[in-house]
Amino acid sequence: MFKRALTVLVLAAATLTAGTATAHADKTYSGEGDQVVRISATKTPGLLEFSHNGESNFIVWAVNQRGKKQDLLANTIGPYKGTVLYNSTAGSAIAALEIKADGAWTARFKPVTKARCWCAGTIRGEGDQVLKLSPTRGLRTVSAAHKGESNFIVFGYTRVGPYGDLLFNKIDAYKGNALLPTGTRLVTVKADGAWSLTRR
Repeated sequence: MFKRALTVLVLAAATLTAGTATAHADKTYSGEGDQVVRISATKTPGLLEFSHNGESNFIVWAVNQRGKKQDLLANTIGPYKGTVLYNSTAGSAIAALEIKADGAWTARFKPVTKARCWCAGTIRGEGDQVLKLSPTRGLRTVSAAHKGESNFIVFGYTRVGPYGDLLFNKIDAYKGNALLPTGTRLVTVKADGAWSLTRR
């Protein structure tokens, strides 16, 4: 399988060629401009850590084995760094990434276990991130603050794979509270600015 692998990045600024690789392993791909990255199809959820140094659109779709776009993983303009969850909904099975970019980019596959730990009551960050925490119990709430100018979307997952619970979906600067469902163990944050989350 690895004999046909895409240029799996250990070298900076390598150019992609056709092939496959295991999606949920630690693999980094790099390229410039528009590319399609083929991987071994998997239904296993995982993380994708992206970077882009262009000035225009950076758009990434997860594509299934039938060639159908199924999840919009990134859609931004200009330089970008962020981590997103793939195969986050029931029935998803990623087989490729379609990347639209005007500059150099990297895409690193990581297992969910390497999500950032939300270990204490309050966590702060900037941009898109995926957070892991010990499963919540009983009546719990979460307070959120966002200083960006675009979408601020937060989902909670009691287990990875089924649809998540939408905790926040706002535009522009925001402060507010929401219930944190019992059993929540993973949280995804989509944001264009600085944010904080506090569990109570």
